[in-house]
Amino acid sequence: MHHLSALLLLAGLISLVAPRVIDRSDTRPRAVYTLENDEAGGYILALPINLADGTVSPPVKTPTGGLGLLGNTATGPSGPDGLFGQNAVIVSEDYLFAVNPGSNTISMFSINVDKPTDLSLVGQPASTLGEFPMSVAYSPALKTVCTINGGAVNGVTCFSADHARGLISLDSTARSLSPYINQSTPPVGPPGTASDIFFNPASTALFAVVKGNPGTTPPTPSTYFAWPVIHGKVSRNAVISRIPDLLVNFGGNFVSDNILASVESTFGVALLKVSPSFQLTEEVHTIVPNQSAICWSAYAPRFDTFYAPDAGTGVFTAINPRTGAINTQFNYGAAEVGKPFDIAVDRTSLYVLTNSASVVVINLEGSNSGKVPTLVQNLDISEGGSKKVFQGMATYPS
Repeated sequence: MHHLSALLLLAGLISLVAPRVIDRSDTRPRAVYTLENDEAGGYILALPINLADGTVSPPVKTPTGGLGLLGNTATGPSGPDGLFGQNAVIVSEDYLFAVNPGSNTISMFSINVDKPTDLSLVGQPASTLGEFPMSVAYSPALKTVCTINGGAVNGVTCFSADHARGLISLDSTARSLSPYINQSTPPVGPPGTASDIFFNPASTALFAVVKGNPGTTPPTPSTYFAWPVIHGKVSRNAVISRIPDLLVNFGGNFVSDNILASVESTFGVALLKVSPSFQLTEEVHTIVPNQSAICWSAYAPRFDTFYAPDAGTGVFTAINPRTGAINTQFNYGAAEVGKPFDIAVDRTSLYVLTNSASVVVINLEGSNSGKVPTLVQNLDISEGGSKKVFQGMATYPS
């Protein structure tokens, strides 16, 4: 295992280092997106990606048509971890979907393929039939969008995604998550809050995660829900899985058809096996040394690597998704630049949303052959004023 001596420590932390050249065979225009979770009105920030070196330019802002809202911790508003989970913004095909937790809606946008910073709202934001939607999922195969409500009125709601009319509800009521979640609006967490929602690669089931609570007696495990897809529709009855040592689980990423790599803030990373009946069991339990708050993740197929950043220490852990072994650990200089509060991967670049309202670009080239990832850019997205609260990271093309 690599020790902290392998961490890269960057002096000075200039905004840009020497330019690099990456694979130019894919010449489609590209962008990275995040959600400005503002209670006065939400915005999508779209940052153009330079095709030559993966760096980003200042963002273009598009209103979501809804309102933001921050969850609370025991001491007040939760700040950069305002939604307590992953996938507040997702991209699939030529569409972007985002949550509006303050207005209990989600929004659908079409992406201009020639200029992906140009977003057009499709239809109107749609009611989620609950409170505090915080994560969204989309299946291109089913043309179905689903969201998880993590507030006082909890539940999962699904929509048909129509290219002209937008989001059309498929439900009259949300799929209840009770008694596994019991929250206020806004919720208080992170323990006991909703974490994530996603389809499996085959779109044969929809999965959602609710955190447990290590502070109860006995500790309460996190809950995984799986709704099978029957005749092209997400069913109403969930398969429930509760794994005792997953106490504050933030969801994760499928790395194969039946293996889910998940991030667990009490110890690190777990590889979960999904059975044909959609029950989950823990196959690998990876303890990340000195971890503090591993809450977000991204899978990079090009490197066959699962990345798990620690919002507490700033250290990234790169995991072998087949064995759960730690390949390496690295730090881009988070103490000076800002700690990681969500991530996304595009080609050979890792994009990091920091708690200092900036987007960091990390070069992953050669990382699967021993080269330590390096910081390429740190771009301030706070517009020079007070630090705004941003959530979620997604890239186009996805």
